[in-house]
Amino acid sequence: SGKLENNQIPWRGDSALTDGKEAGLDLSKGMYDAGDHMKFTFPMAFTATVLAWSVLEYGDQMSAAKQLDPALDALKWITDSLSL
Repeated sequence: SGKLENNQIPWRGDSALTDGKEAGLDLSKGMYDAGDHMKFTFPMAFTATVLAWSVLEYGDQMSAAKQLDPALDALKWITDSLSL
């Protein structure tokens, strides 16, 4: 969710841009779980862990396939959301 940056998926758009606004918080980032409208931190933390491990193990191959930067962007998106 949130304002998508470098969106490479044409059918996907921005969402939940005002989440947390009433409380003075920016809760727009994060990832939805299972296609519903809930953001659960445990699945997001698991995703971040597996993605980070993949970057550590296969970063060279990801770079060769021009997928390292998108992976790092996705990881930053998750960690920014979890650090609130």
